[in-house]
Amino acid sequence: MSRHERRVVVTLFVLLALVGSLTVLPRAQGWSDASRMAAVQAMVDHGSLSIDDTDFAPLTHDKVWVDGHFYSDKQATPALIGAVVYAPLSAVGIKLAPGWNPAYALVTWGTVTLWWWLGLVALYRLLGLTGLPAGRRAWLAAATGLGSLHLTWVATFNNHSLAASWVLIALAAVAHARASGGGRWLLACAGLALGLAASSDMPTGAFAVALGAVVVADPRLRTRVAWLVVPFLLAVAPALWVNHAISGSLVPLQLVPEFFLYPGSPWTREELTGSGIAAGGDLVGYAAGMLVGGRGFLLYNPLLWLAIPLLVREAFARGRTLAPEARAVAAAGAALVAYYLLLSTNYSGQSYSIRWWVPLLPVTLVFLYPWLARLTRVRLAAFGVLFVLGLGIALVGSLDPWTNTRVHPVPLVANILQLPELLAARLP
Repeated sequence: MSRHERRVVVTLFVLLALVGSLTVLPRAQGWSDASRMAAVQAMVDHGSLSIDDTDFAPLTHDKVWVDGHFYSDKQATPALIGAVVYAPLSAVGIKLAPGWNPAYALVTWGTVTLWWWLGLVALYRLLGLTGLPAGRRAWLAAATGLGSLHLTWVATFNNHSLAASWVLIALAAVAHARASGGGRWLLACAGLALGLAASSDMPTGAFAVALGAVVVADPRLRTRVAWLVVPFLLAVAPALWVNHAISGSLVPLQLVPEFFLYPGSPWTREELTGSGIAAGGDLVGYAAGMLVGGRGFLLYNPLLWLAIPLLVREAFARGRTLAPEARAVAAAGAALVAYYLLLSTNYSGQSYSIRWWVPLLPVTLVFLYPWLARLTRVRLAAFGVLFVLGLGIALVGSLDPWTNTRVHPVPLVANILQLPELLAARLP
């Protein structure tokens, strides 16, 4: 790496850290992050899993009723990690509370933002296997972090960005293990990251299956598969323990409809994801809305228009550098998309585009690397235009990822219409 390239790489990663930090919101904005903050506060300040006595319990309906107590309905891993970050803050008097709150921002920064940045470092190192020059690797890492909704969801405490970062780290670790023909600790890193992702955002368990298949398919790695499996099990164990401590079962709380049907609940069985399977014209209309409608995931992440064809080419062309990993991403991604198209009902609720699919972004944008490998003026212009569009969309989203779609059904428009109040909400 030349001195100029080193400066470019360092500058871009410092810029990423700065932008990620500046976009962090200083308050819980919606039911989802209020529910997670309630769980963090309950564990640290009340020594309990029940959120009954927390400040956030009255502010969220993302909760379940089990044996006379309310609990967060979210998978426990993000809250457990958040509690680790919050505990020393609470000990020195920096307490979580509704409204403008430095503890919320610090917990988000110490979890979601930190892993977002570490995931982009892993992406940069992964691209080293492709032969892409260091400067272009850094630019692609920056484009992934800033030019998609991966940036938007760094602003708030959520599981989707965390899962996206962990799946990306696992992808990089498996690719490096395959390239080196060994790598016990690389497999352990991948297993740990996949376990954290699956116990934070359950459908991302599809990546554990797909990347596990890559490991098993390689004769050099097959005998070391325990190095992948054991850390995976260790990573999911705490969340399973929380499920059992609350309900007496290892089944995730959000999969038990009865827990949501408490007096005053806004939920009905029909509204819960998994309550039915979409088909026919309903499925077609719902898919169109999810992909290219007012919340359309493909419209809110314009770099995907380049990345998806390149991912498919990498998966099926012979001799491509990351072909096994591309097949894993394509298979797991298709499963994740199909899961929500078939089983969900509400376009991911009050949110900026389709938050459920954020974990697909960085592992798909990795495969833009051939576009940058042979960079003509036309390619550079196309990449630049799509990146700038994606950056603008992502920054608008970061003002409030939990978009109030009652203001306008199109989240981008809703956030723009609320621009003055959203900016004011960042002030004490």
